[in-house]
Amino acid sequence: TIVVFAITSTLIVAWCTSDYWLTLKWYQATILWLLFLDIAGGIVANLSIGTNDYYNANPKKRWIFIAVNMQPLILAVVLQSTFSIAVGVWGYTIVSASIVNMLRRKTYHRLLASGLFAAAIIGYILLEISLPLPITLVYLLYMMKLIVCFAVEYPGDKASAVDH
Repeated sequence: TIVVFAITSTLIVAWCTSDYWLTLKWYQATILWLLFLDIAGGIVANLSIGTNDYYNANPKKRWIFIAVNMQPLILAVVLQSTFSIAVGVWGYTIVSASIVNMLRRKTYHRLLASGLFAAAIIGYILLEISLPLPITLVYLLYMMKLIVCFAVEYPGDKASAVDH
């Protein structure tokens, strides 16, 4: 499921935005492709019980995972895109995912994660950020991957005991 979603979504985005992809140098297209695959696959993988249980058993690795996810910064450098926007997306996402991660035993943490992600989308639109569609999709999916899919504890997980 993870691989199928990652490959299918990447192919659909590449096909629907092919005009942009054709303007890229081979290494830029390759890195965009790899980052999109990573983020799309990560959305599904981070929702799995296995991933959640692994990081619940290794809390320090959960923090490392949040810290090393720097896809917007990499993308901005490689595609020579607006670095200040990438820093804003990255910073907001890291702070939001960290807050949700610290509160993951609280019953309201899923609502908080959803609210933080929705606020990010609203802010992105209201600020009228104008970037090529593939970059915008990477940024939005990146925020979803870390804030909503990774930092949140979902019912049905072995370690989903919640403190009030």
